[in-house]
Amino acid sequence: MRGRSGVRTFLRNIWDRLTGRRRPLGFTAATATDRGLVRAENQDAFVCAEAAGFFCVADGMGGGEGGALASRWTCDALAAVWADTEGQPLAARETRLGEALQSVNGRIRAHARQQGYRVMGTTVAALLRAPEEGARARIFHVGDTRIYRLRHGRLDALTRDHTVGSELGAAMATARLDQAKALQARSNPLTHVLTRAVGTELRARPEWKTVDLQRGDRFLICSDGVHDMLSDADLAVLLKGASSPRVAVARIEASVRHAGAGDNYTLVCADAVCRSRPARTRLAKT
Repeated sequence: MRGRSGVRTFLRNIWDRLTGRRRPLGFTAATATDRGLVRAENQDAFVCAEAAGFFCVADGMGGGEGGALASRWTCDALAAVWADTEGQPLAARETRLGEALQSVNGRIRAHARQQGYRVMGTTVAALLRAPEEGARARIFHVGDTRIYRLRHGRLDALTRDHTVGSELGAAMATARLDQAKALQARSNPLTHVLTRAVGTELRARPEWKTVDLQRGDRFLICSDGVHDMLSDADLAVLLKGASSPRVAVARIEASVRHAGAGDNYTLVCADAVCRSRPARTRLAKT
């Protein structure tokens, strides 16, 4: 059942279709990040730029300060390119983002060698939208930071984790193996081992996707400190019952902490809304 805000959005969408009215889509968003209840430091990072249409979450890993640097460097590099390329065609901006990702991949690897870190890297997931793209957005991710979309009460994961368990599950689905074998694979202790990350390979391997955008869509970008604590069903309930991104973030954060918050957690919740005037420029970063 739709809440009041969902009904209003539904009726506005119908009215705009009937009248042919097209108002520009924008975003309103809220964020949260914390080291959790177990970890000594927070190695996550994020960028939330509503007016620019750029949202990013990275989850660092590694010894010493390595993980925190990897996630921060990655978010900063991507946000800088998105800002510097404003007004350019989206294809050109994506090319520059890809170049920035490879550059920071090399920077992380070089720093790890200099410091003697055995492991240093980060996952990353980003949602971006250029005004000229209309009702479309682009997403990319490396690792197990996820992007979800809530639409008309249904929550869909727009990304697939780059982990051993996820890769095995996809392979089994393709091979049409029975459910018991799939469950056995997911219980394997190697299930959560990353198969892709920025800084752990010679080249970063982002996975890109185009998604359609509708007014009323609610996006959630979150590190594994969120989705390891809460199931997709839990997240769906928390997102659907919230009147705004700020309320959604508060509800999810409270639930993560109630579940034990065993890892750093970061979440960015962004609603697609119609704007009668340009959104104020706000670049929020950790």
